[in-house]
Amino acid sequence: MKRTQPSSDSMTIISGLAHELDSPLKSVLAHTEKLINEYKNRNFEYVSYKDFKSIISSLEQLKRQLEYCSQTTSRMLHMGKRSARLEDNSCQINDVISNILGILSQQLEFSRIKLIPYLKRDLPLVGVGHIECHQIVHNVLVNAIQAMPGGGTIKLKTYLDLERRAVGITVIDEGVGITPDHLPKVFEPFFTTKERGVDKSAGLGLSIIYSIIKAVGGSIDIKSSLRKGTSVHILLPIDKTK
Repeated sequence: MKRTQPSSDSMTIISGLAHELDSPLKSVLAHTEKLINEYKNRNFEYVSYKDFKSIISSLEQLKRQLEYCSQTTSRMLHMGKRSARLEDNSCQINDVISNILGILSQQLEFSRIKLIPYLKRDLPLVGVGHIECHQIVHNVLVNAIQAMPGGGTIKLKTYLDLERRAVGITVIDEGVGITPDHLPKVFEPFFTTKERGVDKSAGLGLSIIYSIIKAVGGSIDIKSSLRKGTSVHILLPIDKTK
């Protein structure tokens, strides 16, 4: 029986799914290990209020991560041969960011990174689905974290651009930066400046969010200086249906 080789589109879909699920599943594993290590040798007849709050907080983190995994797989199931189907809806970008900061809190602490958010209040809804917004911001922040192996500070800002009728998102890190010859290639599928292997990037994050942003009529611009850091500037269109 002749075996059919998977198409390049199918391989891209599979690789994209693996990339999107990799970070939240690692976070679920880290939270689970933390709970086990903290309480497996405890000998107590009751749970103190402090222990109870810690357990509930960890379980809430696990719930958010698993919900994201479920949403991602549901979206991938609706993916066509060429591109993912973007749902026709909207979201409040600050709410998405707050959810992501909760998901990444342990990773930021472990990486010795302080994230400083400057979120403008009362922003209008953007014409992008919650899942897509999550992918965009989450991928940019994970890239920033990975670019700072020695720790440091990440600044995250949201703002309103009335002239372009868009909501802006800016992420500035103090990481290793990107060389001038690599910068034009960062949106290419499978391009990465990181080594391949366990815990390394598959090189799909920026290409995925670039496709989403362009599909909804937004823009993304990256500026970087070697050994000084990188800034990512994103504009997402205001939802016109509201």
